[in-house]
Amino acid sequence: MNRLRRIVSLGILCLIFPSMGCAGFLDDLLAPPPPTKQEPASSQDGTAKESPDLIQGLGEAFGLKKKKIDLLKKGVGVVEALQPIGEEEEIVLGEAVAVEAFSRFGGEFPNQAWNRYLNLVGETIVEVSDRPTLDFHFAILNSQEQNAFAAPGGYIFITVGLLKSLNNEAELAGVLAHEVAHVTKQHMLETIRRGAVLGSVSEFTLAAMKKDPKMFSNVIDQMTDVLFTKGLDQEKEFEADVVGIEYAYRAGYHPQGLKDYLLTLAKAEGQAQSRFFTTHPSTRERIGKIDTVLNGYSDLQGLPFLTTRFRQYVKAG
Repeated sequence: MNRLRRIVSLGILCLIFPSMGCAGFLDDLLAPPPPTKQEPASSQDGTAKESPDLIQGLGEAFGLKKKKIDLLKKGVGVVEALQPIGEEEEIVLGEAVAVEAFSRFGGEFPNQAWNRYLNLVGETIVEVSDRPTLDFHFAILNSQEQNAFAAPGGYIFITVGLLKSLNNEAELAGVLAHEVAHVTKQHMLETIRRGAVLGSVSEFTLAAMKKDPKMFSNVIDQMTDVLFTKGLDQEKEFEADVVGIEYAYRAGYHPQGLKDYLLTLAKAEGQAQSRFFTTHPSTRERIGKIDTVLNGYSDLQGLPFLTTRFRQYVKAG
């Protein structure tokens, strides 16, 4: 992907995650009070509008300063233009992986009501997670394959095929919480730090990658290979199950939701197309471990699955 194509793709990605206007709605999702921060309004149709200066328009959508936009125009590499390091580094890497996800899985599913609902449930989980201040984004991909995955920096994806296979909101919350846990525990970044692609680099920073721009591309290639082909280590998947169950429970959902979805997935094994079967541990093994975790919760009676509301927002759509 050449530089301009990547810039355009990142701009489109930014525009398809509009501010949610969540006030009032999250109260109805058994969650802590909704976030108070105000985000700037964005395009309602989710597409980049034509302008005399496309790069500048996309830069403004990202909140980039004019100086950085000028650097992009002059051909300075993405790594240098999107400094500094730290959490912003994680977000930049996540944005690049997110662009690849949209490319591979058919783009965004064109149902804004479903995307809004997904974001509201997802933000409910984020509010009780271990990184509640990170700006998470949730999107439905236009693929019938059952899949969900997380990119660093808080980019969470679920395919429309997986969404349609769910039965209630607790299952949706369980799936999203598992992916949020991958981000809060920085599973992908840990995997990259151990990877040979970093060679002898002592610090995993944008400053280090700036010295070797090819490293940025190599790291993105490795991350996409892990997400879409190889999968994370089994222990990281098991940890995401355990942590995700706790997040769903903290948010007020019945924590059995993830297990119930995995039971549905297990029944489809050998019939439905899903990379879950090749990028995750055995579904039956995950269910067995989840049963052990659920036995540790003693006060589950009365916690909701929210089947009616889920059908109202998704099944009826």
